Amino acid sequence: MRVLLREYGLRVALGLVADRLLRRLSGNRCGLYWYRFYQQAVSDQPLAREDPNLVYRWLAQHDPVLEQMPRPAANLRARFEQDVKCLVVMKQEELIACAWFGFGRFHEDEVNCIYRMPADAVWDFDVYVVPRYRLGRTFARTWQAANALLVKEGVAQSFSRISAYNPHSIRSHQRLGAVQVGSALFLRLGALQLMCSNLGPRVSLTLGSARAPQLDFGRFVCAAVSRC
Repeated sequence: MRVLLREYGLRVALGLVADRLLRRLSGNRCGLYWYRFYQQAVSDQPLAREDPNLVYRWLAQHDPVLEQMPRPAANLRARFEQDVKCLVVMKQEELIACAWFGFGRFHEDEVNCIYRMPADAVWDFDVYVVPRYRLGRTFARTWQAANALLVKEGVAQSFSRISAYNPHSIRSHQRLGAVQVGSALFLRLGALQLMCSNLGPRVSLTLGSARAPQLDFGRFVCAAVSRC
């Protein structure tokens, strides 16, 4: 517990403990999800020196290379049923990183919730780097390549959710200029879900997959106007 308090602080540590207990007792049918929402300017300014050994591919449909990710294959295939694209970073035949982007709206795949994006924004999610490449510049290079592609499509900003239980990802995004714009707490008890958020709708109670609460990010302007 002392380690958790030092790493997460009191509130997040208590949330993490509650989440783990719920999952253990319910066989992963219940959980306490704590999301922090971040906004980040999309810019084609360089973030890291290019690595000539890396190859970038922009996928709009499922590709077998994605199965190198530690994610259920069915989940990966289902993502492309929405308006989603994935940037994969390859080193020879090995997948070393990827970043996913949703356009217009995105239905969260952990809880029952829909995010709505303004016309000049994307929803970025599941930015993954193979563990042995996380100490280098792979994360920054992935963002750099993604930004270059998104700028060409007229995208000026991205929004994302990061688990409050993942301080490493939060710090990585903040180093690249991400700014927190909101948060939400989801208590899932089987098919029953209670959401509390500082974004509208502030409170939502749902049963099953019907009537998912919709969080609209359209009211946010770019956090760094000079870079948009």
